[in-house]
Amino acid sequence: MIRKLSLGAWTLLFVPGFASAPWAASYGTFMDPSGTVTYEDVADINGLYGAPQVSLNSLDFTPVGFSAQCSQCPGGVSTSDTLTLNIQATEGQQISEITVNEGLDYTLQSFDAAGFASVVIVANVFIDVLEINGVSVINVIANASMVFTQNGEYETDDEGTGTFIWEGSLMIDVDTVIADAGEIGRATLVSISLGNTLTAFAESGATARIEKKDFDGLAITV
Repeated sequence: MIRKLSLGAWTLLFVPGFASAPWAASYGTFMDPSGTVTYEDVADINGLYGAPQVSLNSLDFTPVGFSAQCSQCPGGVSTSDTLTLNIQATEGQQISEITVNEGLDYTLQSFDAAGFASVVIVANVFIDVLEINGVSVINVIANASMVFTQNGEYETDDEGTGTFIWEGSLMIDVDTVIADAGEIGRATLVSISLGNTLTAFAESGATARIEKKDFDGLAITV
């Protein structure tokens, strides 16, 4: 467990330290070269996910400055962003499953025996099915939390010090979302909202950093 830090799914802590949040960004629309779907109205609140690239049936992001880091910050410091987009199936296609993968690295340092540091990653995904078989629907919704290695909590007491890789994944069965809502058919238009919060915590004599960047920062696959 994390000491001296209470973190709910959407907790934000802003205290002295480094937490980047540049500006809102709208990236526009991207056509899947495989002809399966179109990613529409791709945007994020703080501009931290970075402009995406489309490859086959995936939309890949390389986050820019999406990190939380601090030295001797017992109150913790957090950085958050929310990504939104619509996924429109092309004619004759349906959306049955969506997979979200993300990761990269974190660093924990302790300069004396008592120095404790930790980092936490939380990612919540909200899905709203807007069309079934091309017909508009309402209240076909679901939400889930991404599953990370070590439950998304990393600390010097368990992982030790150094730089480590972290990964997270979530598979959304859109057919099940539709069935659970009492509807029949296949999704042709889906809205997704992905919220990420990174938190770093360090007692006296320690530093912590967690960052999404470079390769496999975030990939959404249909």
